[in-house]
Amino acid sequence: MKKIIILLLILAAIGCTLQVKTINKSKNANTKKESSDLSTYANQYFWKNFHKGNYTKIDSILYYLSAAYTENPNDLETVTHLGFTHMWALSERQNLDAIPPTIIAHATLALKYYGESYKLNSNDPRILGFLADAKMTVADLSDDKKLSTEGYFNGRKSIHQWKEFNYFTIGYFLSQLHQDTWQFKNALEWQWKTLDECYCEKFDRENPSIEKYLPMEGTESDLKRKRACWNSWIAPHNVEGFYLNMGDILVKSGDWEKAIQIYNLAKQVPQYKNWLFKDVLGKRIESAKDNVIKFRLPIDNRKTYLVDDVMLINSSISCMSCHKMSNEDLFTYKDFDWEKYKEKKNVYGVNK
Repeated sequence: MKKIIILLLILAAIGCTLQVKTINKSKNANTKKESSDLSTYANQYFWKNFHKGNYTKIDSILYYLSAAYTENPNDLETVTHLGFTHMWALSERQNLDAIPPTIIAHATLALKYYGESYKLNSNDPRILGFLADAKMTVADLSDDKKLSTEGYFNGRKSIHQWKEFNYFTIGYFLSQLHQDTWQFKNALEWQWKTLDECYCEKFDRENPSIEKYLPMEGTESDLKRKRACWNSWIAPHNVEGFYLNMGDILVKSGDWEKAIQIYNLAKQVPQYKNWLFKDVLGKRIESAKDNVIKFRLPIDNRKTYLVDDVMLINSSISCMSCHKMSNEDLFTYKDFDWEKYKEKKNVYGVNK
């Protein structure tokens, strides 16, 4: 599989090794501890800065989450957010002035914490999907074909468990591969299948429109799988980001005219007016034909790129396109009660 993060020649030259301090406490899904003041603060600090897109605060986020983890390594929320934060650091490395070779440590640590999170709660197919992506990323770094295969089949399992969520999660990762590979073709097909699953019928690929589906938002029970199909406090622009990414995959496939149709679906989303990346979408639409060649160029992971020059997954907004809140979004959710939300939506998939 094509190397996605850093060329192995660079790894060989650097001879980089990573040591992780082992905490002498075993993972136990049945270990129940009340959240301490530290863990509450650390996890709220994560969300506050994640939703603001404060990439420069990642070291501080990891500091507090690591302190909370040291205090209680069996806290599911803390462990999961450690995985998220390391993957954010890796995914949006284009925010850095220069990409250091040590960026690969975030891949290794994301794999560690997603693995621990899944051990704590194997009932959450979202974490299995993220774990699958982390395995495939680390496998690319280390040329580990066995781990790559394991990650891929973990991803297929996660899709089976929650199609509306993981068709995107696994397809997003595989969209980095060459456009002629079967994995890339699956990634594109899975975006179409996401629409079939979310809108409860075969989506019209010839004349794409989502206007007739918009009244479905909020009609499904919050505990059902369809919540992955709409915007929410966790991802206030989940839908706009989805169509931005799907358009990019279509451009890379060569179908730039269809990509323009898909890009334009983001404009039909009610929350689009508050989305901070309307200008990115506009440039994508204007440059769709030219971007076919641009999106097919190999990525040099030692270099930085402008957001307009690479696919969404390789850009500085690969996470924020869905998760960043505008000031209007912050006002909308200003009275949001995260603790009640977790209890209501069973957000980490824990069986109670």
